[in-house]
Amino acid sequence: MYHTFSDTRFALLLSLVLLVTGCAEWNYRDMADPSRDVWQKPQGVVEKLSINRGARVADLGSGGGYFTWHLSKAVGSRGTVYAVDIEESAINMIFKEMVARGTPNVRPVRAEPHDPKLPEPVDLVFSCNVYHNMNNRIDYFRSLASSLRPGGRVAILDYHPRGFLSDMFGHRPAKEEVRREMEAAGYQLLNDYDVVDRQHFQIFTKVER
Repeated sequence: MYHTFSDTRFALLLSLVLLVTGCAEWNYRDMADPSRDVWQKPQGVVEKLSINRGARVADLGSGGGYFTWHLSKAVGSRGTVYAVDIEESAINMIFKEMVARGTPNVRPVRAEPHDPKLPEPVDLVFSCNVYHNMNNRIDYFRSLASSLRPGGRVAILDYHPRGFLSDMFGHRPAKEEVRREMEAAGYQLLNDYDVVDRQHFQIFTKVER
């Protein structure tokens, strides 16, 4: 049986898609490796978030859900964690883990780069290692304010702009830059924590006018 050039090109494209998807899932699983707990200190991070039971929380750029499951425990059975990501492979992994873990208070949300697509306002938007990858950050977070409940907060945890990771992956905003951008988007700093050596950790709330 002979194949046309179009058939061959389609097969190559399909193989590439499957390869990329497999690599993405491998990467998410690697990020969720328990050995990450040693330096990431997730319990310490979540403790500083002071999440009330029954809260609505968005895990922005959740990936495979490393922080999602810690946040799920914090909100309790009456709360909700929206695992938000723009990648379908990440959403698929969240679904699989939901079934395996039995966590009905987690809801995956397939977002757009400019819109988190949250189905309701939330008490907290949490992001880890996401901020530096975002485009038009000021506009994004200015728009995000409408997805926050009164008194709602935004927590940003991201790498310090130093060392191997900064050199390898490009620009990493310093916490002062994050603060300036968030202020320009209409927020004010609530807390500045030093929990993780590799990362700065700041919590903001929108300025009420």
